[in-house]
Amino acid sequence: MMYLLDTNAISETRKVYRGVANTGFDEWYASVLQKDLYINVVVSMELQRGVLAMERKNIRQGASLRDWYQKAVLDLYQGRILPITERTAELCATFHVPNKSPENDAWIAATAKEHGLILVTRNVADFAHLPIKTLNPFSYPS
Repeated sequence: MMYLLDTNAISETRKVYRGVANTGFDEWYASVLQKDLYINVVVSMELQRGVLAMERKNIRQGASLRDWYQKAVLDLYQGRILPITERTAELCATFHVPNKSPENDAWIAATAKEHGLILVTRNVADFAHLPIKTLNPFSYPS
């Protein structure tokens, strides 16, 4: 199986490396192959936004977060950061208009649908009305 990590899931990987992750997530993450994990450009943007906000708030913590983002996200997921395509845009519109899904969630869900990926998120309820498969590893094993 292949997975698309939502922002809360990729963020939890930082805690895995520090040994303070949610137990369920930690077990799930250890059970999957890194090559089967993807993110999309919207998740990357949300992470980058968080890095920039932290850099303004606390220089030291911001630098640590930027280092993690560069090494554990951009470098590690190189070739597995999915772009937005015309098909993604079409799917996003169909997900967003009738249900008013938050736009970033609609983009993320559309990417999962387009590529046949299971969306890994703590917030499965936010995606329950959409025609995609989701997994909440924070309650793993289910």
